Amino acid sequence: MRMMRSFGLCAALAALLSIPSPALAATAEPPAQPAEVDCNKCHAILTVRMKVVHAAVQMGCPTCHSGISDALKVPHTKTNTITKGLSAEQPDLCYGCHDKEKFTKKTVHAAIGMGCTGCHNPHASNNEKLLNSSIPDLCFNCHDKAEFSRKNIHAAIQMGCLTCHTPHSSDQPSLLSKPIYAVCFDCHETVGKQPHAIAGFSKSGHPLGLPKKTKKDGQESPSHVKDPKREGKIFSCASCHNPHSSDSIRLFRYPASTTMQLCSQCHKY
Repeated sequence: MRMMRSFGLCAALAALLSIPSPALAATAEPPAQPAEVDCNKCHAILTVRMKVVHAAVQMGCPTCHSGISDALKVPHTKTNTITKGLSAEQPDLCYGCHDKEKFTKKTVHAAIGMGCTGCHNPHASNNEKLLNSSIPDLCFNCHDKAEFSRKNIHAAIQMGCLTCHTPHSSDQPSLLSKPIYAVCFDCHETVGKQPHAIAGFSKSGHPLGLPKKTKKDGQESPSHVKDPKREGKIFSCASCHNPHSSDSIRLFRYPASTTMQLCSQCHKY
């Protein structure tokens, strides 16, 4: 009996000694955390030997791919249903760094709704602005190249689409960087300084869509002369001239070998 009591006392003492004291527990080191995953071990090809690297890459992959819960597992496990474990769908993901107002003006490029990566590489590129290919080849992925390569090509085409258009959104029609007359006057300034396409004894010239000053307060307001040939559009330089290319002289929009033939498209003599 005495031996059994002695054995029980030893067991209790051993159990007591196995419990760490509060002081020891406070100084114990926390459990080791898993080391940060180096994504470049597998994904270095995304940025290697590229001229332009997205700034977001330098901020770390979790900046955009926060939905990846365990990058050590292949395929990676995710905490959401968004492709590639992205933090949000496009373009909302990109608005985390890029000002949304520049992409949501009155006229929005249809490519925005298709996703930013339709035109830009999200990691790196050999083209400026992280473009997937150079302009205008990039634009020809959606816009029919034949419309830009007729017999007579506007010199502005050689200068690049962004000479006249903004790529994301604009308060002007056709994503123009400014009102159409102002875009044209950047190169054709003499047209705005004298009557254009004078007919007969008229000295006022043809309307070009320039703003007019009101008699009441002298403030300028847009001219809204309707284009008789193109429903829903105002009369402008593009009413007579194709801004991209044409098979007719002077980039005439309609088949014509003389100015009179062009005029007869709207004016019946």
